[in-house]
Amino acid sequence: MGKKTAALLSLLLTGLGQFYAGHFWRAVAWFFGGIFLVAVLTVLTGFGGIIAGVIIWIACAWDAYNIAR
Repeated sequence: MGKKTAALLSLLLTGLGQFYAGHFWRAVAWFFGGIFLVAVLTVLTGFGGIIAGVIIWIACAWDAYNIAR
């Protein structure tokens, strides 16, 4: 398992890198939490969901990089 592989997988799909690293529940939390947060912010602000989505996407890749061995 590589750190870069986990980060790239999370850039493809939020939570996939965490799943690759063996953290199933963490992957589920990133995936559904990200979808929920982006959906709520998009409904409430319109444009804020896009900005939050990019931040979540990068944070998820960073987290996958840090937890992979």
